Amino acid sequence: MNRRSARALVGIIVACVIGLVLVAVFAIGPQALTGQPQGSPRADGKGETIVGRAMLRAKDTDCAAQLSQVRQALMIQTDPVDNTRPGSLQEIQGVRSLTKCPVGEVDYQYNAEEGTVSCPHPGHEKY
Repeated sequence: MNRRSARALVGIIVACVIGLVLVAVFAIGPQALTGQPQGSPRADGKGETIVGRAMLRAKDTDCAAQLSQVRQALMIQTDPVDNTRPGSLQEIQGVRSLTKCPVGEVDYQYNAEEGTVSCPHPGHEKY
């Protein structure tokens, strides 16, 4: 083996090691380098890896979109003259599959008196 091929081999090995470190940090999180668990910055404590946090952010967006659809359906089915609303979320037509939070799988809370729908999952209070 000549000098040029030896240097190329060393360069390939160094690149592979750097790539493996980056994959470990991306897949496992910063604790891959420090060895100490970092915990989750989310209110519900889920999503300890970078990939897990990204997936949960997508589900958070899905929860906000579902709540928006339920609220719009509620507005459509509210009688403007008598100001009567459906008694429960199951009475609202077209939203039966949208009554649970995709992150925590808990039912949305509906207040028939005020006509408000909210998600009880930690971190989703602002939705």
